[in-house]
Amino acid sequence: MLGLVPIFSITLVIALFSDLFSRKDSLNNSYVYKEKFLWVIITIVMCMFAGLRIRYNDTSHYLEEYEIFVNSKFDYSDVNLKFGNNPGFNILNITLKSLNVSAQGFLMLYSVITYSTYVWFIRKYSTDFFMSMFIFMCMVFTFPMTAIKQTIAIAFCLIAVDRAINKKWFWFAFFILVAELFHAYSFIYLIIPFLFFIPWQNSKTWYWVLFFLIIGILLKPLMGTILNVTDTMGKEYTAESLTEGGVNPFRLLASLMPLILSYILKSKLNDPKYKVTQVDGFCMNLSFLNGEIMFVALFGTANYFARLANYFYIFPIIVLPRLFNMVSSKWRFPLKLAALLCYLFFFWYEHTHSGFMPFDQEFRKISLSEFHFFN
Repeated sequence: MLGLVPIFSITLVIALFSDLFSRKDSLNNSYVYKEKFLWVIITIVMCMFAGLRIRYNDTSHYLEEYEIFVNSKFDYSDVNLKFGNNPGFNILNITLKSLNVSAQGFLMLYSVITYSTYVWFIRKYSTDFFMSMFIFMCMVFTFPMTAIKQTIAIAFCLIAVDRAINKKWFWFAFFILVAELFHAYSFIYLIIPFLFFIPWQNSKTWYWVLFFLIIGILLKPLMGTILNVTDTMGKEYTAESLTEGGVNPFRLLASLMPLILSYILKSKLNDPKYKVTQVDGFCMNLSFLNGEIMFVALFGTANYFARLANYFYIFPIIVLPRLFNMVSSKWRFPLKLAALLCYLFFFWYEHTHSGFMPFDQEFRKISLSEFHFFN
């Protein structure tokens, strides 16, 4: 985990300066002014870290696949355009290799697209950039280095969400389609038009909670239907692979925090003092999906359901600082401090004791002087 300390520290210091150079309203509900440059430096630092890696999780597999199995000379004859076979990923990789982009350049490009989109989206919609980046570093930062196809699809989905917030529905559909070309589960974002409401103000939120509670409890009885759906998507799973194991309980608790805290604060969500907008409510509902799908993973395997939940892992990062600032001033600082300590504990546990090889033993990278974007 010590290998993550420098990038963790540098990111948070820059995020802190970004907040210092910005201005908020008197209740910290929103920014009056956001500085416009430092988030780019954060993105560059992250890309230099992730894009220079040569070993971590599936990195070696991606590098080997790109170097050995990806066609060059703009030969797209082997691309399977069938739904669920990630044709966008394959077409882009063939194009990159045909342009003589190196394997390390391939990793760097995906890192740039993914991390820049993530940080841009967080900066745009967070009401506390420092707090959001702290949670991001603890909960999300290393995931784009383990699941390239899914995380770049999530990046396109975030652009689609931004378009939906601005009622640009054609572009929303366009970016969901682009995301779908990279990872099959991106279609789950089609649920978005139904989530533009402030939670806990009527029975809608309870319906969603009840729906996922039933899905979790009935996961095994519903297994035949789920397998039929995954077969349609081009994914061949077995009942055993979908139900063995389960999600890390610490991750589940962290994912459920927006749902629990928003329920405790539900009387304040409609209080004009806190200026909770429909967009705030929309982001809250998306953050709830992260926890609700993660709950289903408690009854199945984290390898599938928790990864599905990760499609929404950016939204708790945006929502939690907003909710923390709605807590009474007497309890706000103790709650924030407790949350930061809990996230730090998760960060330590995830990269040292989660059952996988500890980060410091697995991660390797090259120096910037050794990096070449083209062969």
